[in-house]
Amino acid sequence: MRVFLAVFRKTIGDLSDPRTVLAYLAGHVTVLFFLGLGFTNEVPDGVGELPVAEQELELLSVYVPLSWLWGISLPVLLAGAAFAAVTLAKESEQGTLGMLLSKPVRRWEVLLAVLAANVVFLFAVGAASALLAAVVMFRMGGFNPAAIGGGVFAVLPETAVYLLFVCVFVGSLGIAAAVVTRNQLRTAVVTALPAVLFFALFVARVLPGSIYEDYSLYVLDVSYHLGNVYVWIHETLGDPLPLDVKAGLALWTGAYELPDGEPEGSLELIGYVDPAASLAAVLALSGALLAFAVVRFQRLDV
Repeated sequence: MRVFLAVFRKTIGDLSDPRTVLAYLAGHVTVLFFLGLGFTNEVPDGVGELPVAEQELELLSVYVPLSWLWGISLPVLLAGAAFAAVTLAKESEQGTLGMLLSKPVRRWEVLLAVLAANVVFLFAVGAASALLAAVVMFRMGGFNPAAIGGGVFAVLPETAVYLLFVCVFVGSLGIAAAVVTRNQLRTAVVTALPAVLFFALFVARVLPGSIYEDYSLYVLDVSYHLGNVYVWIHETLGDPLPLDVKAGLALWTGAYELPDGEPEGSLELIGYVDPAASLAAVLALSGALLAFAVVRFQRLDV
């Protein structure tokens, strides 16, 4: 346990480099501002004068898609790639990992300490990003403070569970990549692949044409599977999502049938893959990556 805590604290310290944090915040806030301009176009004028219940629904309908897209999913995928590169891979390149492993330590304990530190730090980054999205929507949308309770706080528990899920997935991939490549650049590139697939296949999904379905691109579409997981968590652990919220998620996640015009009645899941199957697949992949990393790390030459 002493080795675990020492490695954990050291990794948290490496991740807390002010230059890394400031660089992330600068890029994140810039993109968030422009996305906020687009999302608030969906907010009716004078929303602050509406009854609180209506304001809560309006805030929820723009906050949930934005927090999924740029509060958690893409930022955590991208930050996870950067953080994976400056922890285990960096120590391996500099030779300090070899010095540590030459001592009588449990290697799995070292590996899990690095993973735990990455997950904890990523969770803090994602939580801050999701709250920043709430602040941007609140300020730019012109909502009354009374709307925050039902428009943001109502979905925070489920959002936190989803955030932890994404952090574990990215952390497991980053650890496996670092153990195999032992190089910062290659670790970052490999760990960034989900973010690349997220963006590229999202574009393929929303562009006109049938290539997305004809070639079953949804099988590799990270945005679709993460959207499926997000929907499953909210529908299973929380209250059913309102229709307007589902309509916003339909475009960005692809989990629901995209309505033509104003949504009416209810939205059905698009059904390429069952949400529970997406959840199980990503969990299984995370477990397999972690198991592979542990076995490979145990056999690593120093």
